[in-house]
Amino acid sequence: MTEYDAVRSATVEESRQRQAQTTIYALGRTDPEAQDLTEEIYRCQRIDELYRNDPDQEVRDYCKNQQDRAERLKITLQQKLQQSLYGGSFIFRGQMTGVSTLGQDLLESARKQLGGVAEQVFDRYGEAPTRVETSQAERFLKQTNLSAITSALDPLDLVQVVSGQPQIQTSQKAIVSIRDYIDRNGTVEGKRLIDHFGDPPFGWSPDTLRYILAAMLVAGEITLRISGREVKAVGQQAIDALKTNKSFGKVGVGLRDYKPPMEVLGRACERLTELIGESVIPLEQEISKAALKQFPKYQRDFSPLSAKLAALGVAGADRLRSLTDELAEVLLSDASDAPERLGGEDSALYENLKWAREVAKALDNGLEGTIRQLQEHQREIKQLPNTGVTGQLQQELTEDLSYLEQRLNRDDFYSHGAEFNTLLTKMQTGVRDAVNALSEQQQQRVKQGAKDLELLPDWQALTEEEKNNIRAELDKLLKGCPDNLAGLRDLIGREYSLNMTVEQQKGKIQQLAIQRRQEPAQPVPIAGGSSVRELVTSFERSLTVPARIRSVDELTRLLAQLQQIKDSLGGYAKIDISISIQEQE
Repeated sequence: MTEYDAVRSATVEESRQRQAQTTIYALGRTDPEAQDLTEEIYRCQRIDELYRNDPDQEVRDYCKNQQDRAERLKITLQQKLQQSLYGGSFIFRGQMTGVSTLGQDLLESARKQLGGVAEQVFDRYGEAPTRVETSQAERFLKQTNLSAITSALDPLDLVQVVSGQPQIQTSQKAIVSIRDYIDRNGTVEGKRLIDHFGDPPFGWSPDTLRYILAAMLVAGEITLRISGREVKAVGQQAIDALKTNKSFGKVGVGLRDYKPPMEVLGRACERLTELIGESVIPLEQEISKAALKQFPKYQRDFSPLSAKLAALGVAGADRLRSLTDELAEVLLSDASDAPERLGGEDSALYENLKWAREVAKALDNGLEGTIRQLQEHQREIKQLPNTGVTGQLQQELTEDLSYLEQRLNRDDFYSHGAEFNTLLTKMQTGVRDAVNALSEQQQQRVKQGAKDLELLPDWQALTEEEKNNIRAELDKLLKGCPDNLAGLRDLIGREYSLNMTVEQQKGKIQQLAIQRRQEPAQPVPIAGGSSVRELVTSFERSLTVPARIRSVDELTRLLAQLQQIKDSLGGYAKIDISISIQEQE
């Protein structure tokens, strides 16, 4: 089986699927030259795109030639593709027809195929088989007497004379179809009607649809919802509404006898009264009027609230966007459908308005600041080292952080303000305790570091001024800090500084000791008042060791001190190390 046959078989099967019932497939054989032409056209266009603004006139002329060549090649490519398709097949609903069997060229064949398919796809087009002028509906409505309606104004013969009296034939198939659709769906927007009757199986012209609706309005079959008002008689409002497809798009169309039940109006009235705090009469027009007055304020109040929730990272931003979109949709029709939206047994609009009002109130009363502080603590605590004091803080707040995340991801987060305040206090207290504990630990480490430096063998080689300078450098690490997140961040940063400072001071002590050993020997007085210079040939050091060693760390430090003394011996011929026992504290 060739590739063409395989694709054709697969397309035949696909065309039988329900979603493909309105699709005509055109299948042609692949022409290698078409691929080459496509590549050459692309190359020419790409050259022109890259260099057409070049300052060199010759380059620009070359680009112009390339563009002209691309246009010529397009014509050739078009011919190749037409030839390919002309030698192929049309496939529709599992039926395959050779293109060349329908006409002398591709265009003629396509027209014949469309003509045959259209009868199957738009099988109800015959109910309104005409395309009237755009102004047909307007001119029809402006006729004050049906007797004056001519065939030019009524190409579907909707007006018939019965018993000497002209009247609209409401049994005409197109009118019945429209009435059945509105009966199933309730009040329908004009755009929706145009879309529905423009699609298969109808395929009616939008101008024809408006002309039929004009006749139905004259016959008293329908009512128009215009700017929140119900228009039942022919007048200027009805004429303006049906004048063009654009003006008709937002007009609601309902059956003449349709009215919202009293229970719907009652619920809408009760809910709207609760929302706005003012009594609303349970009449359709009064409900729409009250909604039209209040909903723009809700739009102004709730539109920025969506961005605020998104910035806070809490739930509800999508819900608010849906609400503001719905408010905009209601206001586009001047709240004409507010009774139905607010009066249903379940009203999403009513519930969302109540929810948004409570969210805005809670945030204005301080919840926004609380949430921002909580989220700051949440981010900072999660990023802390998971060992020691900070690790313990994380463990203590694990459940609280999880609880916070769960609550903020729910639409009712605003109702937990008291719990959030308690949780914030707990976090702040935990951070304060962690700051105090970490600060105390660092103070002890600085003190221990100072003791370790003084136990170094080279410490005795320093002058008192040098010793005091080193102690001052360590004391700088003991500065105070606030007992909040900023203080905690500062202390964590000091961990590195503390370790580095101690190591740096060790190196500094060693360097100073080396310098001392390299200094010339001092003159030594001898009998008779003269002096000679005596070379230092003895290594002298003093070492203080604890009376008892209670830990591996203490033993390690002592061994390190001894090792450092050994490394410092150099070429000394004699050593004199004085060891003293440190009294126990």
